[in-house]
Amino acid sequence: VSLPLHHQPPASSPVGQTPATSTGADPRRVLVADDNDDAVNSLAELLRLRGHHVRTARDGEEAVQLAREFAPDIVILDLGMPKVDGFEAARCIRASEQGRRVTMVALSGWGQEADRVRTQAAGFDHHLTKPAALATLEEILRGGSQA
Repeated sequence: VSLPLHHQPPASSPVGQTPATSTGADPRRVLVADDNDDAVNSLAELLRLRGHHVRTARDGEEAVQLAREFAPDIVILDLGMPKVDGFEAARCIRASEQGRRVTMVALSGWGQEADRVRTQAAGFDHHLTKPAALATLEEILRGGSQA
């Protein structure tokens, strides 16, 4: 796992400029769901440092509830979570009006072709294998290419 170094904006930067602004990404509303506390907390903090608004869930059931309340732009789901797994959580989120517009990202240790077929069928837009490259996540946050 590699994390970017936090750097100070140049002295000439406007007051209040966020790291996300300096990377070209507009702040997004991001929901991150993973049953691994270290994984969810570190990814959430990384996204916050980049200027995004982040909420976290520890299982699929909580992710579905938070998606309704928080109305995220992007949902990043682990696949192997308790109560409701990432596949079912994605289907539930997609079933809502707002969920049809959200970008869904599977972020999992499961990276076989069969897993990718299942994520696509569940409604995910992207399937990333842990650990995901920061550049790939940033491109998705900017609305970039399929992964």
